[in-house]
Amino acid sequence: MTTKTARINVRLPEEDLRELEAIRERNGLTSVSDVFREAVQTYLHDEAGTWNSDKVSALVPTALMEDVEMFIASGDATDISQAVTLALAGWVEERKRYYLEGKDLLRQKVSEAVEERSAKKGMGRAADRMRVQ
Repeated sequence: MTTKTARINVRLPEEDLRELEAIRERNGLTSVSDVFREAVQTYLHDEAGTWNSDKVSALVPTALMEDVEMFIASGDATDISQAVTLALAGWVEERKRYYLEGKDLLRQKVSEAVEERSAKKGMGRAADRMRVQ
């Protein structure tokens, strides 16, 4: 099956062209174009996850960063960005559960407390009436 391709002309500094040639030799590729194609494909694959992303900057306590780096070293995440994304995703899911499930539970507890308070007031009124008679 033939894939339709387009030709792209790229101007590079001599130093970059020499580096591409060295990569071609090391990887046993036929041409610098092959190196360039692989580089573009790798870039597109690696960056696909960031296309619809926002960058966040945060100050993190050193002790927490040491723990994060330890978890990364143990294989729980590939890098700091992934570790922070996983942590943030977990926190967001927890908040969603709280607001979806926890809010209903909170409403139920408030309702029960109101009913209990109302029942106690009713008992108090009945006791007051009994004392008056």
